[in-house]
Amino acid sequence: MAKFTCYVCSKPVITGQKFTFTKNGAVHYYCFISEKSKTVVEQNAEKLSVLSQLLESELQHLINILNIKDMPGELKELIDKKYKDIEKAVVETTNAINSL
Repeated sequence: MAKFTCYVCSKPVITGQKFTFTKNGAVHYYCFISEKSKTVVEQNAEKLSVLSQLLESELQHLINILNIKDMPGELKELIDKKYKDIEKAVVETTNAINSL
């Protein structure tokens, strides 16, 4: 299992938790949104709210996939592809939040 340190709270970030990566490194979902909400301009507050909900949903989906047990071998490739697709979506959403 990969282990990182959250650049906001300095606590461990591990696989199975909701987290993302930015140019600053690994960050817990809640730390990321909390820090961003302090700096986002008022006219982007609603965008941040919507994007944060989307990011949380994407991160939860990744966790759900990680929790699939007893996966038939023939589905492993499909599930790996789905996981990578969602990871890509997480990166896009994280970047959209960073750009606010």
